[in-house]
Amino acid sequence: MHDLNDLVDIGYHIPPMKDKGRHHVISQGQSPTFYRPEDLRDKGEGKTVWVDAFEKLVVALFWVTGKPVPYAFRTPDGLIRSLDAGCLKMLLNRNPPDLILICDHFGFIDTVEPSKRLKNLYDPIRSNLINRVYDAKPTD
Repeated sequence: MHDLNDLVDIGYHIPPMKDKGRHHVISQGQSPTFYRPEDLRDKGEGKTVWVDAFEKLVVALFWVTGKPVPYAFRTPDGLIRSLDAGCLKMLLNRNPPDLILICDHFGFIDTVEPSKRLKNLYDPIRSNLINRVYDAKPTD
């Protein structure tokens, strides 16, 4: 995916960050930058609260949609959201990587799927994560 015309509506709103801060791990900019895997530059494995929140949301979105999560997408209210590129890279830096990237025919990241390890890690709180997405409102 490398064009705003390719964005799909995922059918769900994105839940707010727990700290209610202005920043979010699912970016809110209406002109996202599209990346090829080699364009992602962050170092490290991202063992932080920020990346933890990202992991949980990606896994929850995977579960509620039943398919890989688009890198950039629209919510039902028409807003454009995109996955945080730094978080993507940090999950890819792990050994083994905690994301599977699916790229379009131009090499741009199209969708991501959480690793089996991440799905197993969050399975005990699966219903809580799914309900956060189901309960999210447009104002979140």
